[in-house]
Amino acid sequence: MVQKSHILPLFALSIALLLSGCGGAQQDYGGFSRNINGDIGSGYNNSIANSYGGSREGDATAVSRGSYAKIEASFQLKDVKGDPFDFEQNAVMVTLKKPEGGKVDVPAFYDGNSTWKVRFTPMVAGKYSVEKVKHNNEVAHEEKLDPKEWTVSGEPEAGFVRIDKGDKMRFMFDNGSRYYPLGHNVAWKSKDLPEIPEVLKKMGSSGENWARIWMNHWDGKNLDWNPNKEKKIAPGQIDLETAKKWDSIVESAGKGKVYFQMVLQHHGQFSSSKGYKYSNNNNANWEENPWNVKNGGFLQNPEDFFTDPKARKLTKRKLYYIVARWGYSPNILAWELFNEVEGTDAGSGKQWQDIAMWHREMTLFLRQFDGYHHLITTSANPGVPAESPVWETVDYIQTHIYPSDILSSPLTQPFAEGKKQEKPQFIGEYGESNLADTNGRVLHKGLWASIMNNPTGAAMYWDWDSVEKNNRYSEFQQVRSFLDSSALPNQGGLLSAQLPIESSLKADLRFAPGEGWATAKQNEFVVSSGGTISGIQSFPSYLQGQAHREMTPKPLTLQVSYATAGRIEVLIGQVSQSGGSVVIKCAGKEARREFSKDAKNDSEPISLEIPAGAQTITIENTGKDWVVIRQIVLSNYANALANYARIGKDYAAAWVYHRGNLDSTSENLSPTTGRINLMGLKKGKYKATWWDVKESKSLDTTDLTIDKEKEPTWLSTPPVTREVALYVVHEGRVDAKKKGKNSDTAKGKGSDTSNSK
Repeated sequence: MVQKSHILPLFALSIALLLSGCGGAQQDYGGFSRNINGDIGSGYNNSIANSYGGSREGDATAVSRGSYAKIEASFQLKDVKGDPFDFEQNAVMVTLKKPEGGKVDVPAFYDGNSTWKVRFTPMVAGKYSVEKVKHNNEVAHEEKLDPKEWTVSGEPEAGFVRIDKGDKMRFMFDNGSRYYPLGHNVAWKSKDLPEIPEVLKKMGSSGENWARIWMNHWDGKNLDWNPNKEKKIAPGQIDLETAKKWDSIVESAGKGKVYFQMVLQHHGQFSSSKGYKYSNNNNANWEENPWNVKNGGFLQNPEDFFTDPKARKLTKRKLYYIVARWGYSPNILAWELFNEVEGTDAGSGKQWQDIAMWHREMTLFLRQFDGYHHLITTSANPGVPAESPVWETVDYIQTHIYPSDILSSPLTQPFAEGKKQEKPQFIGEYGESNLADTNGRVLHKGLWASIMNNPTGAAMYWDWDSVEKNNRYSEFQQVRSFLDSSALPNQGGLLSAQLPIESSLKADLRFAPGEGWATAKQNEFVVSSGGTISGIQSFPSYLQGQAHREMTPKPLTLQVSYATAGRIEVLIGQVSQSGGSVVIKCAGKEARREFSKDAKNDSEPISLEIPAGAQTITIENTGKDWVVIRQIVLSNYANALANYARIGKDYAAAWVYHRGNLDSTSENLSPTTGRINLMGLKKGKYKATWWDVKESKSLDTTDLTIDKEKEPTWLSTPPVTREVALYVVHEGRVDAKKKGKNSDTAKGKGSDTSNSK
C-alpha cells in the first residue's frame, strides 16, 4: 500500500504539468466545464439531489429536473492544419446561446474529411442557437453549419447519474429519482450472438438498467487499435469507423434506458504472458499491442504505459475525443478507467504508486474537460483492498468475484465502510469460478442474494453469452418486478442480515470458501445449526500445498455440532499442474485422496463420517501444490430454510430459500414451512407480502402488529418449495415510490427537438 505522503508531491507536480501543458497560456479548454453549470449544475460530483436536502429516503419533491434529448450540428472547417485529433493543436469549440440568455462553449470533434460535429444535452427547455465556432480561441469561418438553432420542448428524462450526497453509498439521477443498477455485462460482441445495440434493446425491455461495455480491439471497439493488421492506426489517431460503432452503442443505450460503464482500458492491453500472474494469462495482449516497440510503437515494456510521458499524453488525447463525442450522453453511467488493473504487468509487479498516480492524473483530466461531470470508476478483483490509493480519486468502487460457491462469497456480505473509502461499491462482475453456470443457478442466486445485501446495486453477472444463448432475460425481469413492487431500492437506513429462521426439516448445508487466490487470515470457523459460518467468505478457495504453504499454513478447521451422526463431503474443482493431496480428519479418523490435474476431480467427493455432538473437522492439502475447494457439504445439518434480508426500523425485505431444493433439477419436490424473525422493527401495524419469485406476483398479504420492539416478532412462511421473497412495510410509512419521484428505472416522455474471462 502506498502512503499518501509518498503520492502528494508527484500528484501536485502532475496537476501543474496538466494545467500548464495544454498548448500554452492562451488556450482555454475548460470553458465547457465552467460554463455548462447553468444547465447541468455546478461542480464535480455535486448531485442535484443535494439541493433537495440529501434525504436518505430520496425524497426529491422540491424540484424536478432532468435532461432533454441531445442537439447536434455539423459543419466544415477547411483551414485546419496539423493533427485534427490533437486538441492541443486544434481546439474547436462551439458557442451556444441558451434560452435564459447565457452561453456555453462546447467542444467539437473531428468526424473525417473536413467535417466537425458538436453534441450537447440541454437541461432547460427553450431555444438554442449557434453564436460562433472558434478554432484555437479565434473565430473560425465554418461552412455548411447545419442546423443553426433548435427548439427544445417536451418533458425531460431523468438526467445524468450522480452520487446521492445524503447517502454516499447510493446513486441518484439529476431529477432526484433513485438509480439502483440491475443488469449484466456485455463487454464485447461474441461469435454468433447479436450486435451489442440489439442486446441493449433486449436488456432494456427486460427491466435491466445497467451494462458494462469494453473498448477492446478484438471485436473492433478500440478507437486506436484495429484488429485488422493491414489497417494500422498511428498512435494518437482515432479510427472513425470504430467511433461510428460506438455512436450506435450509445444511442441504443439511450433508447433502451440502459446506463453503462464505458471501459476505456483493459488489463490485457498491458499484460504479457510472462509477466501476467493473474487469471490464467487470459487476455494477455501485449505482444500484439500497437504501442509495443516490437510492433512499431514506442513502449519497451507494458509497465511503461503508466509512466511514459508520451503514453500519458496520447491517453489524454483519446479521453478528450471520447468526452467531446459521447460526453453528451446521460446513458454513460461512468468512465471506467481500467478493467482489473491488477491484471496488468504493473499490477503483477505491485507498482501501485505508478498505477495510483496514473488514475489520479486521468481522473483530474476528465474532471477538467467533462462538463457533464460523469462519474468515474475503475475495477479490480478483491486483490486490491478498499484502502488502496487506486480507489481514492474514483467516484465508486467495483470489484469482481468468481467464487466456488456464490452464497458463501463476499457477494453476500455487507461491504466494509473503510476509513478512506465512503463511496458506492458493488460487484461489477460475478460468475461461476470456472464459468460453467450451465443451468443459470449462479446467475439466479447471485441476483437475489445481492439485492438483499447491497444498497448500491445488484451484483452484475459476467457471462452474457449464457444469458443470450439460454434466453435468461427473465431472471432480470423477475428481480425488476420485485424491486418495483417492494420499493426496496428507495429505502434508506437498512441493514443486511441473515434473519433467524426456523423450519420443521433439516437439509444438507452446502458452502465453500469465498476468497480466490489469497493468503488465509483466519483458519478456524464455527458452523452454526442455523447454517451461518461467519468469515468463511474470506478464506481462500485455493487450498495450498507445499509449494505455497505460507498462504494456508494451517488446515481449514470447522467447529460443528451434529444432533445425530452425519457426514462431510468435500468436492475438489481445479487442480494445479503438480497435483495435490487432500486429507479430512475428525475424531481420530481420516479420509485422504490424491488429486491430479487431468483427473475428473469434481465427479466424486472425498467424504468422512462425523459422530454426533460437538466435533472439530480439519481439511488440509498435504500435496505438492494447490487444489480448489469447489464445495463442502455437511449432511442433514442445518434448517431447511435459509434467507438473506435487509431490515430497518419500519421496513424489511428478504429472500427465503429451501437449502435442499433450490438447486435441484427435479420437478417432484416437497415444500416445507417455517417462521422468520423480523427482529428490529419498531412498534406499529405492518403489511407483510409474500412474493412468488418465478411468477412475479404476490402470494399472500398479511396484517402484522408489533406491540413490543425488543421481543421476537415471528412471521410464518407459506409453503416453500424452492424460494419465496418477502417485503414488510409499516402502514404509516409514506412510500417514496408513490410520490412518483424515486423510480429506479427513470422513465420519461422524451423531448421534441426540431466470454472467455
